[in-house]
This record gives sequence, structure tokens and C-alpha cells, in this order.
Amino acid sequence: MAKNKKSGDSAQVIEGKAAEAAKKKKKVSPLAFLQQVRNEAQKVTWTSRNETMVSTIMVLIMVAIMAVFFFGVDQALRFGICNFLPIECVSSGN
Repeated sequence: MAKNKKSGDSAQVIEGKAAEAAKKKKKVSPLAFLQQVRNEAQKVTWTSRNETMVSTIMVLIMVAIMAVFFFGVDQALRFGICNFLPIECVSSGN
């Protein structure tokens, strides 16, 4: 947490911890950066082919279910609007 004023001196502002941390950052060479990236990538837990296939199939099934659901809601609303409101509805079969 940053303090606004130092006791006894009203002109000087004390910077917070975030500003101090930004000052302490050390520049890294491109080679060292790439080594750090490689080390971090090795820590990643990658999914197996089987897990990826199962997840993909589940997503496709959910998309199909939602498409059928929204088609049904759309048709119900179309039926209700065309039959209960005094407007002419254009049928999709013309």
C-alpha cells in the first residue's frame, strides 16, 4: 500500500510496492528468455488424444442439442406470432 507523504516532509511522495517492483525488474537476454519459455512449456500438462476426441465429440453433441432446441423455440414463436397477432406471415414454402 502506498503512503502519500513522508512524516516531516510534505513535498516528497513515497512510492508503493508495485512501483518498487517495476524498478527491480532485470532485463533478460533473448537466449535466456527462450530457455525460460522452454522450461515453462515443459511444465504444461497436455491433454491426450483420447481426451481431446471425447471433448470434441461432447461439444458437437451439445451444439446439435442446442440447435434443435433453438429451432423448436423459433418455430413455436413463429407459430404463436403468426396465429395470434393480426399480421400476415410469409411461409417458407413459397
